[in-house]
Amino acid sequence: MSAGGSADGAAAGAVSSTHLLILGIVGGLLCIYLSGFLGDVIGPVIAAIGAVLAIIWGADAIRRVASYGLGTGVPSIGYMSLSVGVISALTGISLATILKMGIIGPIAGFVVAVIIGAIIAIVATKIVGMKIPIMLQCTIEIAGAAMLSILGFAVAIAGSYDMTAIYENVVATGFIAVLFIMCTMAIQHPFNACLGPNEDQLRTLKCAASTAFLSMVITGLMSVTTGGLGWFVVFIVGLIGWIVSFRAFVTASIEDAASTRWAGLWPNVEE
Repeated sequence: MSAGGSADGAAAGAVSSTHLLILGIVGGLLCIYLSGFLGDVIGPVIAAIGAVLAIIWGADAIRRVASYGLGTGVPSIGYMSLSVGVISALTGISLATILKMGIIGPIAGFVVAVIIGAIIAIVATKIVGMKIPIMLQCTIEIAGAAMLSILGFAVAIAGSYDMTAIYENVVATGFIAVLFIMCTMAIQHPFNACLGPNEDQLRTLKCAASTAFLSMVITGLMSVTTGGLGWFVVFIVGLIGWIVSFRAFVTASIEDAASTRWAGLWPNVEE
């Protein structure tokens, strides 16, 4: 029995992984691109929403690949993939600047993430010898989701996916390190929190939505440094999203639990 509850290790779910993949890629890229046309107030919010969609997609990919074991590799693949995400995001927008084609930055970063993710998965399966059938697909997905989440929140802070703006407002300020840790936790925590024989995809995704919106709240606070009202809108939308999603997660957890106890010791069996 795997952590995801399937005898062969594959974690089935009510929501199609293909639909989540489309949501993460199309939604993430579209939101990042649209943010450049929506001004300094609405634009950052849309970019942050793109990062939220990418995190939910990435959390599902983590769930699928980690279900082949006990879940102990979740933090490892999370931190590794987010490292790829940071490198890919900065490489993509840097390449766009060098080529003087700023519009290709997000897509270039995503392509770089896919390539690096594929190389890592091939090394893991062919050289290290990890016997996980979906390792290649899921590593690529997690790397892509990592890149989109990093870039989405970076754009929300900087107000643009231009390399100069992101360097000055995200890299030089040290916020890139915060985004690295924050997005790692947002993507890898949901399955870690929910794994077990009765793990349920919808409950895990609700947890993923809560971690994603909580990250959006923190991003809003970090974007105070860029001035304007955009930070406040990002903060409020993230806070509302976190309250709604976390409440849904707690409700689902209580409904699925055999019993609940908020404080104190568990009663004896005979009681």
